[in-house]
Amino acid sequence: MAETPQEETSQPERVSTEIPGLDDMLHGGFFTETVNVVSGNSGTGKTIFGSQFLYEGAKKGEKGMLIITSEESKSLVREMKTSFGWDLKEMEQQGYISFVDITDPSLRLQKSVEIAPSELIKSFKKLVESKIEKEKPERVFVDSIEALFLAIESNYKLRTMVDDVFSVFRSHGVTSVVTVGTLFELNDVVEYGADSVIKLERFKTGNTLQRSIYVMKMRGSKTINEIRVLNISDNGMGVLAQSPYL
Repeated sequence: MAETPQEETSQPERVSTEIPGLDDMLHGGFFTETVNVVSGNSGTGKTIFGSQFLYEGAKKGEKGMLIITSEESKSLVREMKTSFGWDLKEMEQQGYISFVDITDPSLRLQKSVEIAPSELIKSFKKLVESKIEKEKPERVFVDSIEALFLAIESNYKLRTMVDDVFSVFRSHGVTSVVTVGTLFELNDVVEYGADSVIKLERFKTGNTLQRSIYVMKMRGSKTINEIRVLNISDNGMGVLAQSPYL
C-alpha cells in the first residue's frame, strides 16, 4: 500500500554524512537535529570525517560551524588543504563555514587550573549557543569533545554534563558530528548520550595498515550491521562494501 502524503511528511529528515558508502549503512544518513559521535583511537580518521561532513555540506550551500576545543583552527585548516585540497578558509570567506577555537577567551579558560570544570562547561555552552544563534549553521563539527571533560571524576556528573552540552545542539536544530578519542576512557559516557555512534578502527594485517568502520548504534533507524573497509585517499574518506578481514 502506498504511503499517504501525511505518512511521508512524518518521516524524520536525513542529512548526508558526505562519506561515500556510509549513508547506505545508515539507510539514508544522519537524522536532522541529532548528535552523532565518531569514536576511535588517534589516527583513525575522526578529524577527516568531521571536516568532510562540513566541507562537502558547505559545497552544497549548507552552512557549517567548526568547534575545536584544544588547538587553533588554522592547524586543521592547513592540514585539510594540503591533504585533500579542501579550502575551509575559502568557505569561511564565502560565509559557509565559521570557526570557534581555543583562541576564544571562553575556551582559553580550560588552560587555567583555577577554573572549575563545571564552570568551563557552562562557559562553553553559552559560547556555543551564542555562536549558533549568530551564525545559524545547519551542520556543526566538534573536534574533540573529551578536552572539556578530562577533569570530571564522577561518572554521574560526567554523564549529566555531556547530556547538557548535547542538548544545546539538539535544541538549536543543528545536525552535529562530535569526535571523541579512547585514550582517556571518556568515550563510553559520550557514546551513551549520542543519537548515533560511528566507530573507526585501525589495525595491521601483515605489512598493511587497514582501517575499518561500523555503526555501533543509531536511534530510530535500521543500520547495516557490518564492519567495512574505510578508505582514505587524496579525495577524502569513503566506505567500501567489503570486510577488512577478508
